[in-house]
Amino acid sequence: MSEAHQVDRDYVVKMIGKTIPICLVFPLSGAGLGYVIYGDSRVASGLSWEVGVFVAIICCFLLAFVYSKYRRTNALMAYGIVMSLGVVAIYYFFGVLGYFYFFLFSDENWIFRWIGAAFGLGLSVSWMCVAYNNVKNVIRATNFVEKAFVGIEGTIVYRIQYGILLFDEVNNQKRSPRKIYASAVYGVAPFGFVLYRILSTNFGGSGVLVFVAALGMPVSLWFVGFFVRVYLIMIALPVKVERQQQKRVVVAA
Repeated sequence: MSEAHQVDRDYVVKMIGKTIPICLVFPLSGAGLGYVIYGDSRVASGLSWEVGVFVAIICCFLLAFVYSKYRRTNALMAYGIVMSLGVVAIYYFFGVLGYFYFFLFSDENWIFRWIGAAFGLGLSVSWMCVAYNNVKNVIRATNFVEKAFVGIEGTIVYRIQYGILLFDEVNNQKRSPRKIYASAVYGVAPFGFVLYRILSTNFGGSGVLVFVAALGMPVSLWFVGFFVRVYLIMIALPVKVERQQQKRVVVAA
């Protein structure tokens, strides 16, 4: 199949079709689980399920907006927005429900809960900064942009599959401290929660939720990093390239 024919396909609408179930299933499932687990918590009030419903509504509203404005354009920026909304929906399930809900709404000691919430927030922000610097270094210090964004028939084409493989290849060639940091984060965070629970005198009802939080943090951090990558490469970078070269940046397979 020729590259020109690939560009003629409506990849934005196709991606919206794949993202709608994600933006419904993960937030609404999280809302149901949040209500079942934390519905009786006086601290949670209605937030245990309202946040999930709100995330689903906002994501679907933005998907409808992108469809109405960018269908049949194949704009890479629109494709990136759609993909980022799917990431947000999944992050809510693993990060907000799996981790932060436990420290905000559980019956654990309030000192432990606030320390855990602050730790998770600080870890997420620091990981976002590390991911941001890593992606920016790949964009600035390598030939990723020249290889991934190719001019075809008056437009600039970014092929998704090739771009993902190329980024991983270029990123792996760089000896980034992010890998060492990632190993520490993915290992230390779960170990800390498990150790707390082992040393705790009450291993009962909330024990399972501790393990869920311990596993949810590394998973949510991966999606934080992926969100930053999608934003920089598929949203911010196309806008910059279009402004500089006065050509549309479109997506292809």
